[in-house]
Parts: sequence; C-alpha cells; structure tokens
Amino acid sequence: MNNEKELILTMIQTLITKYGLLLTSTQTAEVLGISTRTLDERRKAGCDCPKYIEGNGKKSFMFPVQNIVEYQLKKSQQCVKTLF
Repeated sequence: MNNEKELILTMIQTLITKYGLLLTSTQTAEVLGISTRTLDERRKAGCDCPKYIEGNGKKSFMFPVQNIVEYQLKKSQQCVKTLF
C-alpha cells in the first residue's frame, strides 16, 4: 500500500514538473502513448479516457494530472499478467 502511494506521488510529481497541473489534449495523448485523434474519439465516446475539464472554447479541453495518473493506474490493473 505504501509503495502504491509513493508510485502515485512520483507519477504526479513527474507530470507536474514536465507539463504543469493541467495538460492539453496533445500533451495527454503523448503521456498515454496514443494519437490526439484517438484521445479525441475516446473523449467524444465518453469511454476509455481520463476525466477532463471543458474550457471556454468549443475545442478547449484540459486534463488534470491527477486524472491522468488515476486513468493510467486503472488501465495497468486491467492488464493481463503472464508468468514465464
């Protein structure tokens, strides 16, 4: 449990250091290793996407660092583990 908290804090701090508290769609896609188009399609479909904040503009979306880390951890828990 303690290691998980340390991991979360490290992930959050790393993203904040590189991008700040809020990431653009382009930055979020880069962090997730997907294209901005894929992120956009997932956001529009309302699934498999970190929670985001809508800005003033029609195409303005910001992704809080905490939501991205939460999403990444959730996805990693869904991975299949294999033993060799």
